[in-house]
Amino acid sequence: MENDKMGTLPETNTDNRQKKVVFTKAELEQKVKVPAVVEQDLKRIISDRLEQCGLYFRVFSRIKTAASMARKFDLKEYGEDHKLQDLVGVRINVYFDDDVEICRNIMEHTFEVIEWSTSTRSEDEFKPIKLNGVFRLPEYLRSEISPETWEMYIDDTFEIQLKTMFFEGWHEIEHDMRYKEEELWKDNPGFLRFFNSILATLELCDKSMVSLFEDLGHELYKAGNWTDMIRSHFRLKMGDAPLYPEVEQLLTEDQRNSADSIAKRIYKTSKPALIDLLMKCERRTPINVNTIIALLNDGLFHDARLRNLMREMDVYNDGREESVGESRHYEMRPLQRHDVFRMKTRVDGSRIRGEEDITSELIFSRAVRSMYQWLLTKYSPLFPELPQEVCTWRGDKLGYYVDVRYNGTEQIMQMHVRHLDLVEAGRIWYSDACLKPDADGRMILNTRNGYADGGKEFGTAESKTMFFSYPGYYKSIVDSVGVFSGIRCSNRRRIVPGEQIPELVRAIRDPENRFPVIVIISEETPEGQMDEGWLGALRVSDFIRTVWRYAHVFSCYEEEGRAFLADAGLDADEDQAVPRIYVFWPDGSRESYGPEDVAKCSFGRHLETQDDTRTYDIVHGGQAFYHQLVTDLREWNVQCSIDTSGFVAGHTSARCDQS
Repeated sequence: MENDKMGTLPETNTDNRQKKVVFTKAELEQKVKVPAVVEQDLKRIISDRLEQCGLYFRVFSRIKTAASMARKFDLKEYGEDHKLQDLVGVRINVYFDDDVEICRNIMEHTFEVIEWSTSTRSEDEFKPIKLNGVFRLPEYLRSEISPETWEMYIDDTFEIQLKTMFFEGWHEIEHDMRYKEEELWKDNPGFLRFFNSILATLELCDKSMVSLFEDLGHELYKAGNWTDMIRSHFRLKMGDAPLYPEVEQLLTEDQRNSADSIAKRIYKTSKPALIDLLMKCERRTPINVNTIIALLNDGLFHDARLRNLMREMDVYNDGREESVGESRHYEMRPLQRHDVFRMKTRVDGSRIRGEEDITSELIFSRAVRSMYQWLLTKYSPLFPELPQEVCTWRGDKLGYYVDVRYNGTEQIMQMHVRHLDLVEAGRIWYSDACLKPDADGRMILNTRNGYADGGKEFGTAESKTMFFSYPGYYKSIVDSVGVFSGIRCSNRRRIVPGEQIPELVRAIRDPENRFPVIVIISEETPEGQMDEGWLGALRVSDFIRTVWRYAHVFSCYEEEGRAFLADAGLDADEDQAVPRIYVFWPDGSRESYGPEDVAKCSFGRHLETQDDTRTYDIVHGGQAFYHQLVTDLREWNVQCSIDTSGFVAGHTSARCDQS
């Protein structure tokens, strides 16, 4: 049902729930303009990637209509914190069940992933496993969409759905005739059981198809039929090029003479491992039995006999047909900067031990020592001529750059370094630092860490928080010299006594504070202990050890906590709920979370397995809230503004300045 009232940003209710926002079809048609090129380019990018990897797939896409958006606004609650995310939708259907995870990994290396979601089911329930991903639109496509779109609680994201062809074949029927029509089956359990048995059969078909080809591949391997073994085992779209006779002879002889033969290693290689090699190719490689063997050998086996044979055949160019589209796909583009850590804070010397008088000169010298020692450890193997004592110096080699400017008299240390990423082609890492006194003589450290690449349209596009990392010299300064941001930085658990409340409030209100402040207020047990059972698996000490170099964390008993909330200006009853987690952001905003938020939280996290295959896991409760809060802190850090005026710009001469 459409609402004729204009959807505007509502004020919040006293129970912190946002009022429902509704837009009419006419309003959405007037303001939301998505050119066809947005949908077409997304489809082209995805198809190019999947074709590059040789998968069997079909891609479908759509731009959400105004009528569909209006219905969704009517049915769901959207607002500033929860926006419509599937303005553009892409559905990828793969033919083999194990290609779903492979396709997921490819998409994560193509676009900036926001989140993944998947359906859950019990062991005795049969329904489609829907894997949905939300991704950030490439900036050049976002700019094609009307600016008014972003005023309508629509996010600059698009959705990708991953399914197998078997699931796709009956998913629409299942969605319309079971999910939407539960009353149909309510009094007919026999028919529902029959329907479930059909779904179970289709699911079994998905699994059985992969097992069939795996078993066939094993038989072909035992028979020495290397071409068909490779086709059956990897199940990719391959060209008809026959296996080079010389290579076939080598594989056969090696199989007779070696327990760990090349053919056996090919058969033992997983499909995801081959896909990973195809993704890393600088240009699209013709996929056939010869190039697959060459790729596996170059990337994994490193057999000299096989390498020499393939080089003689010029295997990667044998049968290649260069196209205009392929050339465009790999055209040169300027690098884009992506900061993964930012901080500007005061270095106060609070962690210096064994000195009676902590002077600004001592603080400066200890901080400089940390910075320069990090530089020597990391870059002296590349620049043997790098002086062992701190000085102004510049070095420039292919892919590597060091620029240090040092003035001991004025207590100024500036540093800029760059180096190639040896794993991800086309990525350069950089780090900037500036240490100098402010107008009041306080020693200020400004630092920035990040990487630059060719952009997120075709390059690796993982979230910045996945790469979140502070440079080693920042860690050394925080740990051994000490920093002050509103209040002293500490890696120990801090329970706030009553007399410290004014200091904590001042830290939250300090305009120079760059650390978010987290205050966890708990009720007390009858024995007078702090009851943190409501936090579940969120262990406060572990959380502090994770975030203490860029966030302050405090714990409070209920009495001190309520006194703190009153002093901080949180006078409303709903703002003084206990137990509760309060997050005070340096920009003056705040958020709070109660036991229900912790208990109901779920979080998808990436895990690294032993074979270096990226997997996805969803955790719940306190463990999930821990990960979510860490992610929020890191997101704030990489998105906050930072003064870059003190960073090195340009080049200096390679000379020593000991002043």
